[in-house]
Amino acid sequence: MQTEFRAIVHSEYGAPERVLRIAKRPLKSEDLGVDDALIKVIARPIHHGDIQILSALPQGGPVAPIPEGTERIPGFEGVGTILRLGTNAKAATRLSEGQRVAFFPAAGTWGEYVVVRYNSLLAVPNEISDQIAAQMLINTITASVLIKAGHNSLRNPITPPVYILQNAAASGVGRLLTQVALDRGVRPIRLVRSHQSLEKLQTVLPGPPAYSTDDSNWKEQVREALGGLRLEVAFDGDPGQTAVVFSGLCLAVSDSVVRSTTRGTAAEGLSPSHPSQGAQEQKEIRRDGQDSAAV
Repeated sequence: MQTEFRAIVHSEYGAPERVLRIAKRPLKSEDLGVDDALIKVIARPIHHGDIQILSALPQGGPVAPIPEGTERIPGFEGVGTILRLGTNAKAATRLSEGQRVAFFPAAGTWGEYVVVRYNSLLAVPNEISDQIAAQMLINTITASVLIKAGHNSLRNPITPPVYILQNAAASGVGRLLTQVALDRGVRPIRLVRSHQSLEKLQTVLPGPPAYSTDDSNWKEQVREALGGLRLEVAFDGDPGQTAVVFSGLCLAVSDSVVRSTTRGTAAEGLSPSHPSQGAQEQKEIRRDGQDSAAV
C-alpha cells in the first residue's frame, strides 16, 4: 500500500485562495484504531460552512487553533470506498472492505484518504450517484432537525391544515424538507430565487405551491396560497438578501422562523421560540450542534 497521499491543507485561517494548498501527507494505515475504517475518498462536498470556518468568519463559529508546524485538512463528509476496517467485530457484521459508503461526521475529508469511525459509515446502493451520496447524510440530518424544530414550535391545540413556508426550496435540504413535510401531512409553500430554479423544482418535485422571488408579487402569491389561514412556521435556508425580505414577510404572517446555516461538524435538535412582546424571535440551526437567537 502507498505510504503517502495528497490533501488540501492549511496552516492558518484566512481567505481560501490565500491559505489553501495541496500537500502530501503520510498514510499511516498501521495506526488504524479498533473502531476505525480507512476510506479512499471518491467525492466530498464544499459547504458555505467550510469556507466560513476556513476564513475564521463569525458565521463559522469558534475555530480550533492549528498548532504551529502542523496543518489542518478541511472537510466533514463525503463518499468513498472502504480499504481497511479496524478489528471491531461489530463493524464486520454490516460493512466490508471494498464497499462504497457515505460518511459523516469525519475530520479531514478534503484528502485522498480519511480515517472514519465505522459507526459514521452508511453503505450506499449502486443506484445512488457519488454526487448525491457525498452530501446525503448531512442534508438528511439537517432536514430532520428542521422539521423537528418546526414541530416543537407549534402551539397546542394543533389544528390542520398546517402550512409552512420554505425559502431556498430547490436546495438538497429544501427538497428533503418538502418531502418530509408532505409525509407528515403538512402543506409546504416553497420559494426559490429565480424562474430557472422554479422550473427545475417543479420538474423534480411537483405538487406543493412554488414561487420565484424574482416576481414582484411573490408575497401576494404566498398570502393567496394560504387562503386566509395562518402560516405556522417559516424555514429560512437562504442567507442572502432575499432572507431579509423573507423575514419581513414572516413577521406579518407567522409565529416562528427557523433559520438553517452550515457550520461546524454536526447538527442537533433545537426548539425555536415564539414571539415575545411583539418581537419575533428566530432560531438558527448550525452544523456544530449549537443554536443562536436573532431578532
